[in-house]
Amino acid sequence: MQHPSLIYRYSLLGESILTLGNAIKLIRTARGIKQRELASQLSVSPNYLSLVESDKREPSLAFLNRLAAKLRVPIAMLFVFQGQPIPGVQPNDVDKLKDLLLKIDRLVVEHTGT
Repeated sequence: MQHPSLIYRYSLLGESILTLGNAIKLIRTARGIKQRELASQLSVSPNYLSLVESDKREPSLAFLNRLAAKLRVPIAMLFVFQGQPIPGVQPNDVDKLKDLLLKIDRLVVEHTGT
């Protein structure tokens, strides 16, 4: 069963909503890591990681901790903007989302050294 506070979908207004799954995918792709490569590093199937990234599976906290470590981000980065509309970003506009993620990532590194 999916927990409503962890899994969000697009709003009725058609605004893009950041979900746990697409936050994971954005961080992974911004880092240039292939899904198959990350799945192997996490000892899960590429299919499972795909299901997590598409919000069709709810990962455990232990998995998210391992995932965040492999992606070199604080686990909070996966949740910080979750469920919030991203102004000016259409649902399929991945490039703008990647740019936003990279800006956030740089700020985290500057302030935490992580």
